[in-house]
Amino acid sequence: MLKPLALAVLLFSSALVACSSDSAPGSASAGSAGATVAGAGGSAAGATAAGASGAATTGGTGGGGGSSAGAGGVLAGAGGAAAGAGGAAAGAGGSSGAVALGGAAGMVNTLPTDYKGTPFTALKIPGRINACDYDRGGAGVAWCHDKGNCGAGTVTGDYPQASGIYRPAMPVTDKICSGAACPDNVGVCRMNPSKPDNTIDGQAMPATDTYLCYSVAGEWTKYTVSVEQAGTYAVGGTMAVPQNGAVNLSFGNGISTGDLQLAITSTAHSGSGENYHSWETRMNLATVTFPSAGTYLMTLTQVGRFNADNFTFTKM
Repeated sequence: MLKPLALAVLLFSSALVACSSDSAPGSASAGSAGATVAGAGGSAAGATAAGASGAATTGGTGGGGGSSAGAGGVLAGAGGAAAGAGGAAAGAGGSSGAVALGGAAGMVNTLPTDYKGTPFTALKIPGRINACDYDRGGAGVAWCHDKGNCGAGTVTGDYPQASGIYRPAMPVTDKICSGAACPDNVGVCRMNPSKPDNTIDGQAMPATDTYLCYSVAGEWTKYTVSVEQAGTYAVGGTMAVPQNGAVNLSFGNGISTGDLQLAITSTAHSGSGENYHSWETRMNLATVTFPSAGTYLMTLTQVGRFNADNFTFTKM
């Protein structure tokens, strides 16, 4: 037979067990470091449990100074915070590292706020950027052929008429000048077997390759590009270069190749007879370093005239 004191202790222990099992549905265990507290579909990264012995709940009550919120609300315990649906959470004195709404963490957009150009096509770094894929927007916005009158003096004669339009007109009612609509054409040419357009070793260039042609010193074209990773990239390119050819690729905020002098592309074995139609792919022309991933505006400036086919960016 149990003694009265022992019986009292047993009854008190049973009561404690019953109370501890009667927690609110969905509550986080008290005192568990890094517990997850969520409203409808929400999560908390690295949130601390509320109070020394209390529990934080969605729509319920929190012990030890914790507070609660319904679906999508914010819960704050002693030293921790949790966000509901789509939210982020941070512990005392630190960020949870959650992705910000509207984009990935660390992404930047460096496009000038007054820039009116729009992408002709999606351009990514690392990758290849075709010189004729400059933005839409026309003279004075996306390109400038002549610094005194951006739209004046463009020539598009080296474009085989039967090869199809490279840059479709927008609007469709615009008049076509060879490979692009006239208001959209800074000088778009295509490889022409009658020149011929060959590599410096005498191999025919791909018939569909389209390039910037009949350029002048100072001509520029702009490209909206997406840099997928921060870091340093080696710059290469395919080009046909006469005497005094030079280029600058800049991305704003001091990110630039600087002015690069380009050696002539030899005609000795090309069979072309012209530097402008003797093509060479060159690697490691320069490097550029992006401090952050994100959207940049690349400006290709022909410091000295040459024919530009493409530029490549390879992560180092």
